[in-house]
Amino acid sequence: MPQKKKRATRVAAKRKMPNAAIPENVNIENGGARDVRAENVTITQGGANSVDAKSVTVNQGGVVQANTTTLNVRQGGILRAEAEEAQVTQGGIGLLQADQVAVTAGGAVAVLANEVEIESGGAQWMLARNSIHVAQGGAVAMIAPRIEVENSTTMFLIARDVHGSVRAVFDRRGALVFGIAAGIVMGLIASARRKK
Repeated sequence: MPQKKKRATRVAAKRKMPNAAIPENVNIENGGARDVRAENVTITQGGANSVDAKSVTVNQGGVVQANTTTLNVRQGGILRAEAEEAQVTQGGIGLLQADQVAVTAGGAVAVLANEVEIESGGAQWMLARNSIHVAQGGAVAMIAPRIEVENSTTMFLIARDVHGSVRAVFDRRGALVFGIAAGIVMGLIASARRKK
């Protein structure tokens, strides 16, 4: 019987451990970690698989997935990030979902946010609920109610209000012609595959 009590105590202790206090600060330098959960996480020349924290700072490092309130990336990269505020300087992110995004001399594959501000950088896809501001950058597609651009290029631009100097590869007519041509090509490829 005493063994059963010890075993029950160990199981109860294990159950309580995950609910234990979360560390306030975790610093990873020149190393790596699998999953990190803390109030504030700083990664310098290292990496992590998953980070869940109020504040995440990545300096010359990488993270696969980050969930945070405040994200700051400098010369680093993140595959997927969800944040309230995100700032990327000379870094890159695959998919970034945030309320406010600021990218300086960096890039992303896709940005989904309320407000996006890009300076000397870009993203393949930018989708904003409120506005996008791009200075000397570019994107394949920019979609928002209000877009402000300065010396920037994009392939597709969809907005209610556009201000500034932007060079769009496709206007409405060009996008329609592109869509029709792409549909015809895809139809020919599909019919050729059926014949084989």
